[in-house]
Amino acid sequence: MELNKVLQKVDKVLVPQPALRFKVEKGSVGLFDSKIGGIPYFPKAMEYPKGRKNEFDGKPLVLLAQLNFDRLPHIDGFPTKGILQFFIAADDLFGMSIGYLASQDNFRVIYHENVITDESQLMSAEDMPTYDDFYLPFSGEYKLTALEPNIMRATVYDYRFEDVFLTCYNELHKDDIEDDIFDIVDDEEYDDLAYRNEKAEAFIGGYPVFTQDDPRYEESISDCDTVLFELESIYAPTEGFDILWGDMGTGTFLIPHKNLEKLDFSKVAYNYDCY
Repeated sequence: MELNKVLQKVDKVLVPQPALRFKVEKGSVGLFDSKIGGIPYFPKAMEYPKGRKNEFDGKPLVLLAQLNFDRLPHIDGFPTKGILQFFIAADDLFGMSIGYLASQDNFRVIYHENVITDESQLMSAEDMPTYDDFYLPFSGEYKLTALEPNIMRATVYDYRFEDVFLTCYNELHKDDIEDDIFDIVDDEEYDDLAYRNEKAEAFIGGYPVFTQDDPRYEESISDCDTVLFELESIYAPTEGFDILWGDMGTGTFLIPHKNLEKLDFSKVAYNYDCY
C-alpha cells in the first residue's frame, strides 16, 4: 500500500511538533547543567521533595533529570529560561502512581524560573539526603547535550493515530474500514508507521514513544498533549553505562500545552512502561 498520501493527510490532523533531542553522555556534570542524575540545582531555602505514599512516604526523592533552559536551544511552547527538574522515588515503580498518573505523590516536577547563581545558597553533595534502598533506571550521572531542534511526526504510539489514519485512508479510498489498522497495513508497513522519526535517547516536545499503550486513553489525562520530557532505555556497553526502564522501556512526562504556556507544572502525567 502507498502510505505517503495517507500520511500527508494524517499530518494535517496530527500536526508535526517541534522537538529538541538530547544525546546522553557519560561524564561529570555541574549544578547548573542539563543532566540525568547527579546533584540537583536546589536552593537551601526550599523544602527538598519527598515521597507522600506507601513505603516512600516522607523519604527524599531522587533527581532523574534536569533541564537548564538558559543554556538550551529554544523550541516553541517551552520556557526560554529557568531550570526544570524531574524527581522520582527510588522504588520498584520508579515513582509512578498507579491509578492516576498525574498524582505527584512519589514523583515531582519542579520549575525554578529565576536561577540563583550564588552556590553558597544551594545544596551541595554534603547537603544531599541519603537513601536506604536504591531502585532506579540508572546509576551515576550523565550529560544531556542538546542537538539541533527539529520536528517529530505522530506515530502509532499516539492513541489518536489509528483512528486518524483510518479516517484519512477511507477519505482517499472511498472505503469504510473502522476497526483495525491491520485491515490496511501489513507488519512491515506498521513498523514504518512506528518509526517515522529519528531515534532519540531523550527529548522534549514532539510526540511520545511508549513501549506498551498510550495511557492518555484515560479521560483524566487526555489533555496531557505535550511531551515535557522523555528518556529512553539506552544500552551502551562500549561507553560503560546503560539506562534501563525495566526491560528496555521508556519514562515519559506529559503536560497540557495550556499549562506549559503558563509555566504551571501542577498537572504532569508520568508514565513508565517496558516490554
